[in-house]
Amino acid sequence: MRKILLGTTAVVGAALLAPGAFAQTTRGGGGAVGQGVPLQTAPGTVGVAPTPLNVGPSAPSTQVTAAPTPAMAGAGGLTIRLGGYFAFTGAAVQDDWDRARSRNGVTGVNNAASRQRYDFRNDAELNVFVDGRTSNGITYGAVFEMQMDNVVATAGDGTTVSFDELYGYIGFDGFGTFRFGQEDSAASLLQVRAPASQALGGDAEWDEFIVQTGLADSSPYIMSGINDGNDATKVIYLSPQFAGFDFGLSYAANSGEGERTNNEGSTTSAQRDRLGIENEMSAAVRYRGTFGPVGVIAGIGGMWASPPQQNAAGQQLGAIGNPRPQDVYAYTGGLVLTGYGFSFGGEYTWGQYRGASVGRTAVNAGVDSSNHYLIGATYTVGPLVFGAVWGQGNQGNGVRRTGTASAPVFTDLPDRTQSLWGVGVAYNLAPGLVLFGLYNNINDENVPTAQPTNARYTGGTGTTLASFNGSNTRTINIGVVGIRLAF
Repeated sequence: MRKILLGTTAVVGAALLAPGAFAQTTRGGGGAVGQGVPLQTAPGTVGVAPTPLNVGPSAPSTQVTAAPTPAMAGAGGLTIRLGGYFAFTGAAVQDDWDRARSRNGVTGVNNAASRQRYDFRNDAELNVFVDGRTSNGITYGAVFEMQMDNVVATAGDGTTVSFDELYGYIGFDGFGTFRFGQEDSAASLLQVRAPASQALGGDAEWDEFIVQTGLADSSPYIMSGINDGNDATKVIYLSPQFAGFDFGLSYAANSGEGERTNNEGSTTSAQRDRLGIENEMSAAVRYRGTFGPVGVIAGIGGMWASPPQQNAAGQQLGAIGNPRPQDVYAYTGGLVLTGYGFSFGGEYTWGQYRGASVGRTAVNAGVDSSNHYLIGATYTVGPLVFGAVWGQGNQGNGVRRTGTASAPVFTDLPDRTQSLWGVGVAYNLAPGLVLFGLYNNINDENVPTAQPTNARYTGGTGTTLASFNGSNTRTINIGVVGIRLAF
């Protein structure tokens, strides 16, 4: 759920941090903004669009207005505000991976039952915003975002509290803002994504009900935003807006989140042990403007990082028979047009990465790159927002080895190809309260059971593809309804 709500707290946070801010918003997977909705510029500032605009991952797809959130007085004149959300959803799921025949291939037994088709879930986040301003116009403060949906061994109910994001900032009038801490990259913050209604998108609510056990990657989607879910500790610069343009830069030394242990929560390795990507840099440029009754937003961004230098066993990668993964890079571009109640646009992302989160996992030696496109549209009439999305993603699957040791046979495997379409609707029932529903259809071909390898480079048998009820195509049909309260 975090990926589709990533921009929500950023927008709400900007509004809460701004003196005199009053707008409160909810969002989906990068939807259209209604006329006069505050736009995030930097902590402590809010700009207002004269006509409808879509601001990508930090944009609400539905808009409501509420009274100002009361602020508490902090030390030295600082203001402290609370925000967040609560969401409840239910789903009906038809997934080939849930079938008994598919499950038997994973469990190693022949009597596994198919999974239940119906489920409920809830999600919540509580945010604390601390804001200060000096007499000469310097803004400063911190943001604490506590998520309630983690699962750990000692609390398997999925409600363990952890810090989703945790960072400080300092801004200078006319010179931009610096953020430092556990926060997303500049490319992630400024990317422009396809518009959609609440919880609808290529990597939105549908995947929260899908089981990925026994398959490659932690999540089933491959059409996500650049560096989706990246909270590595870093330094970020976000510029002010010049003639409609703004830009951002960021740097992270490694993939850790500021703790002594590594990013995976291990107690036996440190985040400086070179087990993940390192020296990650990102940059993005965005344009927002209006031409008569039509709002335009366009952007392009990229990220670059070095691959892991050793594996979990402490073996240095790059030796004979144990090649180092390829350097990581990813690029993304998006364009959205909004006017007359409609919003239409799309995104295209490509690079040398794999998995669910663009730019977070290095590709093994000899494995091809990844790409995806996603097109979306919304139509707003009063409190209703209708949305639709369609897209396709591709990721390399490497090479399979068969035959004998003396006469090996190498077979180039077809790419993993995921096609997705969906429709949805959101209804603003009351300030901060949104009812929504959606339907997604996903066809996922040639899904690997583990991160793909090229047997010509790494030895072994190479990549193994999963079987879904006797087929190489996984079909998912899912309908979701929910209610979400933003405060």
